[in-house]
Amino acid sequence: MSLIKATWKKEKKPEVGVEVLDKIAARGSFVVVRDYTLYKAIGERSKIRREKQKLESLELGELINERTREVNLKLWMENLANNLSVIKTCKNIDHIPKATRRSAIVVGAGPSFEKKGHVEILREAKNHTIVSTDRMLIPLLSAGICPDIVVSLDGDRELIVKWYDSKLVDENRTTIGVMAVTVAPNVIKRFPEEKFFFTPLIDELNSSTSLTKTISYMTNTPILSSGGNVGVTCVNLAAYLNYKNIILTGLDLAYTMDTPIEDSAYYSIAREADPTMSLDKFRELFLIYGYNPDFGVRYYTDVVFKYHRDYLVEISSHMAKDGVTIINATEGGSVHGGEIISMPLREAIHKYG
Repeated sequence: MSLIKATWKKEKKPEVGVEVLDKIAARGSFVVVRDYTLYKAIGERSKIRREKQKLESLELGELINERTREVNLKLWMENLANNLSVIKTCKNIDHIPKATRRSAIVVGAGPSFEKKGHVEILREAKNHTIVSTDRMLIPLLSAGICPDIVVSLDGDRELIVKWYDSKLVDENRTTIGVMAVTVAPNVIKRFPEEKFFFTPLIDELNSSTSLTKTISYMTNTPILSSGGNVGVTCVNLAAYLNYKNIILTGLDLAYTMDTPIEDSAYYSIAREADPTMSLDKFRELFLIYGYNPDFGVRYYTDVVFKYHRDYLVEISSHMAKDGVTIINATEGGSVHGGEIISMPLREAIHKYG
């Protein structure tokens, strides 16, 4: 019997239905544009450093990323049209004071934030600028912590506004809002304090007819890369504001191993689109299991979170060239590698305070 493999024909990957792709894409905060121009002032000529890659076929994460743009583009443009009158009366992110403190702390909604008791440790951050994702605004205010900045990116008009629906938000006079020009209009109306806008990176900037550049000119707002996720947007915003130390908490981009798959972000969405989507099929198609050597923990993530995580690790190297350090203080999750350094949150607060 021959032990030599006679053919190296590529095995066919299990197909994911268009309905599933569209449902997941519709819940994407934004797209990942792998353009190393992380932020760009109005009118500034873009510097493209990325080498073009020719791919025979898109991986699932890339495919979902492309579908996110296609499915959501109409909504984003409708939001932009509704937001224009408000944008014209507000300032853009270039008017936010640059690096008012030594370090910034980005607060995400990952499971490690609660499990590690980070809300209590965060009280020790007296000399840091706190940049909160929108989902964490009310939990922070409830704990007596007023973030300096809250960031919103998502265009969904139903899901995001609830992160602002609290008397605590109405009573808060400390936090400023940073919002994409394509954000849901009801979010802009609901947030009572000063708002600063930016143009999210929708496509690459090497074309003279780039949609991103067109929107930037139309709204007179600088371009900021979102990285596909509001937490990563917060990181890029902190770098744009010239913070040299950016500490991450709650930005897991993963699930703890004891999190039921049914509770992961995209299982119910995939199941709704495809009733035949069993746990085993979802695990095979969408989940990736990993180990974070910095904190000695195992985790699992999905193809969407991993796509965002890979982008964050990738840009950490480019930020490092500009003297910006990303410090992962989640004490868990999937973020490790690149030029990211890791340590517990309390240690990071005192070291970079």
